[in-house]
Amino acid sequence: MARKKQARRKPATDSRDKKADAEVLDLASAADLLKVSKPTFYRWLAQDKIKGFKAGGQWRFYKHDLEAFLRAEEPSALHIDADALRAAVTKARKSKGLKPIEWPEAETAEESTVIGTVHTLITDAIEARASDIHFDNNVDEMLVRYRIDGVLNEVMSLPRDVALPLVSRLKLMGDMDIAERRLPQNGRIIVDHKGLGYDLRVTTVPAVFGESAISRILDQSSILIGLEKLGMSESTRKQFESILHAPNGLVIVTGPAGSGRTTTLYSSLNLINSPKKKVCTIEDPVEYRLRNVMQVHVNRKAGLTSPAAMRTFMRSDPDIVMVGDLRDLETAEGCVSAAMTGHLVLTAMLPLDAPSVVTRLIDMGLEPFLVSASLNAVLAQRLIRRVCAKCQERYEPSPDGLRRLQAETDLHITQAEFYRGKGCRECRNTGYRGRIGAFELLEVDDSIRERIARPANTAELQAAAVEAGMTTLLKDGVEKAMQGITTIEEVMRVLSYHPKEDADDQK
Repeated sequence: MARKKQARRKPATDSRDKKADAEVLDLASAADLLKVSKPTFYRWLAQDKIKGFKAGGQWRFYKHDLEAFLRAEEPSALHIDADALRAAVTKARKSKGLKPIEWPEAETAEESTVIGTVHTLITDAIEARASDIHFDNNVDEMLVRYRIDGVLNEVMSLPRDVALPLVSRLKLMGDMDIAERRLPQNGRIIVDHKGLGYDLRVTTVPAVFGESAISRILDQSSILIGLEKLGMSESTRKQFESILHAPNGLVIVTGPAGSGRTTTLYSSLNLINSPKKKVCTIEDPVEYRLRNVMQVHVNRKAGLTSPAAMRTFMRSDPDIVMVGDLRDLETAEGCVSAAMTGHLVLTAMLPLDAPSVVTRLIDMGLEPFLVSASLNAVLAQRLIRRVCAKCQERYEPSPDGLRRLQAETDLHITQAEFYRGKGCRECRNTGYRGRIGAFELLEVDDSIRERIARPANTAELQAAAVEAGMTTLLKDGVEKAMQGITTIEEVMRVLSYHPKEDADDQK
């Protein structure tokens, strides 16, 4: 009997020996193994997603338990056809003349394929100068697209069953909760490519056909290009630089999303930033880190909003304040108050042209006399594509388009020579490579202040500004086309859209 009891107890003894031989990790090593931050690790531990035990008051974890968690949660554990995914990626890259992929080593072919695909898509996007990567779920495919020079380009179509593994991989890299698929999430991925640092801001969206993801690519070196490289004419740049060196007042950069407002604001700060000045910013989010600048990230859950930050800034003796976006009355009142009490305030808005900003501020609830007294200038801008220098050729634009633009700008454009790109490998057969800004600078002088205080409507302000010498967005774009920098068609696409006439052309 004793021998039988001993035999029955033997498996338990083996189990204890197996536990005793298992590798035990502390919390830091465990978080590093899962590639997550300690706050995320603590959250998973509190949610009982991770098994652990206390030893001497400190958390300890069996390595095999964590590996089991990874196998259950990582994309590699999801069933995909690794061969089909590799074939789709290879075919898409081959069609664009790109070299084959060297798939990374991993425990399984599925894991290697998912990791390699995501890494390749990010690397290709960076080398293609893309600003965004879109992973969009459709009925029977996952469509991957890059936004290059402001235009979406389809890159490849992947099998539908890889959508979840690819998005999960992005979430894991971005320190997001890969188990949460019902709510939108935001994450951040730091990538080093050829010695340069790139900041990827990842957003996941629970759509009808499953989670989609959008990754914005921020090149940390691109923000330091300086105002002289943005595309302003020399006269506009000198005028704007003079405005930026004013001791106080409100300067607004305006334009739709994707028009380069952030680059202009940061370039402006780089110009006027110095150790002798206290510079504060409130942003949502902080996209680029600047030296000698106190940058604050909006945190609405904690009560740190733009108005709250502005009130704090006013007690911290600033010289220059930048507000990432001016979208509500309370923030606008804070900016105007700061501008009228001896501070230079830079901010951004969304109206399409400079005179419309004045109308928008008054519509938000600001008194016209306050806008008149505080506003120094409004810079409106767009981004238009450059003609590819490798394949440019002379061409004759549409006579109807030329007549329309000549009537709208009073420029003698029919006598100019125009260029376009034929399409080559360098520009991905688009005829364009890179973008340049088109600008409209409204400087608020005494005449404009008097009209704002009345207040005058947008058309009156536009006429007065043009009479005072303002170059409109459209005129600036046409002048760039006459210089061979861009095409007439690109100027009309971005700055002179006529939906009725386009609809008639399509018929």
